[in-house]
Amino acid sequence: MCDLDALDTLDLTGNAMLEFEMVPSTNDLAIDAARKGAEHGWSVRADVQTAGRGRRGHVWSSPAGSLYLSIVLRPDVPMHMIMGLPAVTGLGVLDALEQLGLSGRVGLKWPNDIVSMPRTIATPHSSNFNRKLAGILVEGRSSNLGAFAVAGIGLNLLPADQAPAVSPEVKAALEAAASVRKQLGRSDEGGVPALDPISLAECLPDGTVLPDRSVIAEKVRAAVLDRVARWERAIRAGLGAAGPLGPVLSSYTDNLPMLGKPVSVLTGNGSTLAIGYFVGIDAWGRAIVKLGNGDEKTFSAETVSLREV
Repeated sequence: MCDLDALDTLDLTGNAMLEFEMVPSTNDLAIDAARKGAEHGWSVRADVQTAGRGRRGHVWSSPAGSLYLSIVLRPDVPMHMIMGLPAVTGLGVLDALEQLGLSGRVGLKWPNDIVSMPRTIATPHSSNFNRKLAGILVEGRSSNLGAFAVAGIGLNLLPADQAPAVSPEVKAALEAAASVRKQLGRSDEGGVPALDPISLAECLPDGTVLPDRSVIAEKVRAAVLDRVARWERAIRAGLGAAGPLGPVLSSYTDNLPMLGKPVSVLTGNGSTLAIGYFVGIDAWGRAIVKLGNGDEKTFSAETVSLREV
C-alpha cells in the first residue's frame, strides 16, 4: 500500500524507484511527488492500481499480472514542446521491448499504445499488429518548480489466466473499485472498441524466460529517459521548429503498422466520424486521414481514436 504523506520522507532523487503492491494510480503518486520536488527520472511502480486511467479519462483496468510504472519527466524545453512527450515515451518503450527480444514484433498504435502479436505468427505482417501489449498516458502539469510531465506505462506481463494471486486486502480493494465503476456506468474504453490484450510472456521468443518485474521496469525507465534526452537535445538545437514531434517524426512513422491502411475515425462514444486511409502524422502528432473524396484531414488524439477496417 502507499501513503502519499510519506513522500516528504522518501528519496526524491532522479534514480529512485518506489515499489508498491497496490496504489490508486501511479500517475497520481508521481504527480504528487513531482510537486514535492521529485527530480527528472524519479519513478514509481505498482503491481495493482485501483483507480488507473487512460486517455480522455477512460478507466484503465489494472489487475495483477502487469507492470504499472510512472516516470517524472522534466526536459529543458519550451512548455509547448511537452506535447511531444507521448510519442517520445512510446518510442522509448519500444526500445526497451526490442532489447528484451521483440525486435520487429512491436509497433505503435496512434497515438502511443504498444501493439504486438503472438510468437506463433512466424512472419509478421502489418495487419498482425492488432493486440495491445501496453498503454501509455503522459500528463503535463506545472508547479512552483516549473512545468513537468508524468509518463504512465501499463505493460501486460502475463496472460490474465496466469496472473499471480493477490492478498485478500488487495482483492477486496479491486472488487470495491470494480463495483464503484459499475455503479457509475464507467467502462474501460468508453464507446470505442478495445483491442484484444496480449502479454509480454506471449510475445517473447520460445525459450525466453520472462525477466523479473523490477528488471523490466528499470529497462523501460532507462530507455524512455534515453529517448527523452535525445529528443531534448534535438529540440534545443532547433529541430522542433515545425512542431514537437519534428525530431522523432521519421522514427515514429516507421513504427506505425496501421499507416497506409483504411481506418475508421471514431469519437469518444464510439461513433464513426470519418472513414479513409491513414496516410501520415504531422509534427504536432495529429493523424492525417485521406478521405474518400481525396481531401486530407487532420485529427487530434485528444478527440478521436483510429481503428483499422
